[in-house]
Parts: sequence; C-alpha cells; structure tokens
Amino acid sequence: MADVEKNIVVADSSSLPTSAPEKPQPDDEDIYIDPEKERKLLWKCDIYLTSLLTLSFLSAYLDRSNIGNAAVAGMLPDLGMTSQDLANAVLMFYVTYVPFELPGSLLVKKIRPSRLLPTFMLGWSLACLGTGFIKTVPQFYVTRLLIGIFESGMYPALAITLTTFYTPKEQARRFAYLYVSVGLSGGFGGLFAYALLKLDGVRGIAGWRWLFIVEGIISVCIAFLLWLGMPDNYDNAKFLSEEDKALMRLRTIKHDRYMRLNETFDKKEVFKAFKDKKLWLSALIQFLGDVLSFGISTFLPSLVKSFKFDSVLTQLLTVPIYFWAVFFYITISFWSDRIQKRAIFMIPGGLAVAVGPRHIRLNYVWMLNSHAGYFKRATAIGINMTVGNCAGLVIGQIFKNTTSEGRYLEGEATSLGCGLACSVLITVLFMYKRKQNSIRDALSLEERQRWIDEGRAGDGHPDFRYIL
Repeated sequence: MADVEKNIVVADSSSLPTSAPEKPQPDDEDIYIDPEKERKLLWKCDIYLTSLLTLSFLSAYLDRSNIGNAAVAGMLPDLGMTSQDLANAVLMFYVTYVPFELPGSLLVKKIRPSRLLPTFMLGWSLACLGTGFIKTVPQFYVTRLLIGIFESGMYPALAITLTTFYTPKEQARRFAYLYVSVGLSGGFGGLFAYALLKLDGVRGIAGWRWLFIVEGIISVCIAFLLWLGMPDNYDNAKFLSEEDKALMRLRTIKHDRYMRLNETFDKKEVFKAFKDKKLWLSALIQFLGDVLSFGISTFLPSLVKSFKFDSVLTQLLTVPIYFWAVFFYITISFWSDRIQKRAIFMIPGGLAVAVGPRHIRLNYVWMLNSHAGYFKRATAIGINMTVGNCAGLVIGQIFKNTTSEGRYLEGEATSLGCGLACSVLITVLFMYKRKQNSIRDALSLEERQRWIDEGRAGDGHPDFRYIL
C-alpha cells in the first residue's frame, strides 16, 4: 500500500486513491498535493461546511445570550423577577449544560452528526421560542435548563466535525469563523433587540417576548437547513465531488499521522486524556477566560445601562463592542495560522482585557492541536469545555450586586483578575510544551525507536510536535 501511494501527484485525478486507507501511512512525506487544487477544496469546505456550522453556532449564542437583552427590556418587572432571580436563571443554563457536555462529545462518533446536531438545535430552538410565552419565574428556569441540555453537545460536535475536514495548521482560522459568530451574536443580538423592541405591544405581546419568539423561529429554520446539509464526514459530504473526496483522503494520509489514531472506541484513550496534565492546565485557562468572556456577553447590556442610558439606546451601544472584538479576533486567528504560533497572541490577550475574551478562544484551538487520537481528542474537548463552562456557574453570582453608583465592581474586578491569571497560566503551558518539543528534538534514533516500541502513540509519539 505504501509503495502505491508514494509520489502521488494530485494534478492527475486518475492517480487519486478511490477508497480511504485503514490508517494513515507512515511514509507520507513523498505525497504531493497540488496547492491550487487544495486551495479550491478548502474554499469549498469553507463555503458549504464552515459557513453552515458558523450559522448554527451564531444561532446558539443568540438564543443563549438574549437573556441579557431581555433583562433590560422589561422582562424582570413583567415576571416579577429580582436581580437574584436573574442570576439564578443564568446559573440554570449551566446546571445542565456543564454535565452533559462530555457525554455529548463522545456521542458524536456513536450517533451520526448529521442527525445529532439538528436534533440538538431543534430542541433548544423550541425552548427559546417557548420562553416568549412563559408567565412565571419557575417556567423561565425550566426553559433555561432545557436550552442548556440541548446546547451542551453542540460545540464539541462542531469542533470534532471541523477536525475531520481540516488539518491542525488550518484549524485556527476555521475556529475563528465559529467564534466570530459569538461576537456577531452580541452585535446582532443588540440590533435585533433594538428592532424587536419596536414591536412592544403588538398583538398584546411585550417587546422582550418578541425577542425570544422571533429568534426561536429563526433557529428552527436553521435547524432544518442543518438537517439537509450537515455531512457525517467528507466521504458523504454532498458538496464534494469524487475528486474532492479522493483529495481529502490524500490529505488524511499526508497530514493526519497522529490525529486519527484509534478511531474505534477505546477506554484507554479516554483515561489517557484524564491523566494528561497539559489538558487540565488548558481547562483552567479556559475557565478563567470564560469567566471574563461570559460575564461580558451576558451582562454587557446591564453594564451599559448602568451609565443611565434608556433600554433601546442600550441595545445599540452594545453593538460596536462586539464588532470590534470580531475584527480583532479574525486578524489574530489568521496571523496565528500563518506563523503557527498560539501563545504569543494569547498572553497579551489575557492582559488586554478589552479584547482579551476573544484572544482566549485561541486556547481551544491550541488544545485541539495538542491531543491526537480521535477519542483522546474527543474526551479532551469535553473536559476542556466542561471545566471552562463552569464559569457560567460563577458569573451570575459575581454580577448580581452593584455599588451605590450602579457599578458592577465585584464582577469587573473578578474579570480583570481572571485575565491576568490567564496570561500567567498560558506562559506556564507554553514553557511546558516547548520543553516537550525540545526533549523530542534531542532523542537519538535508538531512543526514538524505544518510545515507539513502548507504544507511545498520538501526541505521545516521538515525532509529534506541539504548536507553540
């Protein structure tokens, strides 16, 4: 097999393999892939796959974060809610979101992503739609619990899907597109809220209720689009031609020597992830970064309104902040992929908290690049996201109180501290990975072979190098 697949030139489509190999071949250095054909292939994946996933992620964050817009638009007095009730509602989402995240990431391989993801999305969309008709605080809590359950498996499934189409060196840019939707959800959320509040009183329905109803209907429509267009993998992707699929197989051989090991479920791979110290350090960075990010995304309308603006103007004033964050994050992600560096962008991002939350998103890509083997990576995704999203259990409590001047001093101070701590921990993780690369660079041929004989595979393989 190896002799057949060496020196393959993609320019001649007749030489492309017609079936995927069982495992990536070890002598992949001689495979040539036409850069122009690969560029067109990636463009096609970006247009069809990444744009669809980004749209889904945008919908998820709109439905998740519109609670902040509704809170300043009259929801609290209409439901008889206190600031503590609002904090509890924010908490309720994460009560179900956090524990279901790891199982959700492992389910992707068992259940087809093309059916699992649309089901998740339809579930939270209907829960969001139903929020527009609630009458009591307990009913509101129930909708938040349901949204948390259905959204929990969404991001891990999206992440794993992207890693099957893109190589590690291409992933930061594609995850940037996903996280752009987080920023856009804040910007568009403010614009939607501004527009929908104009419907206040239409058909006897309050403006904040229209916010949930309209966004819920939009999400239901996107869920059906996802059902029609979501592939399980590149072999059954409708938007790829047979030549495209053959090229994807070549990319698998050439680039994925480590990333696709152990495709069948192996509990040893799961335990390997749990015992990996760099994963837990990454998860702590994610937690601290998410305290900063979630606090801003959830309570920004309240923070802006504390400057004595009215509810409608408050929604508009949140928009520029998110669009600036989107522009900055796209720039950093493209640059990060170009020079294949992560930490040098993340450390300043933790310090510059005005744009820091978007920089911390690179931590997720960095984590994905650092774990090889399907189920080890899937477990790492689940752990990283579960620990990170525990920040949601915190933010509702640190932003519930204000000073006599109306400032959220406790929440702001905690967020600043988290940004500083992120920078310190990212530096530690960078030094650890650099040391591991140096150890592998210094291995003799005999030592390298001994590592292989000991069964070190995936990111433990002597030829694996961490992106720094």
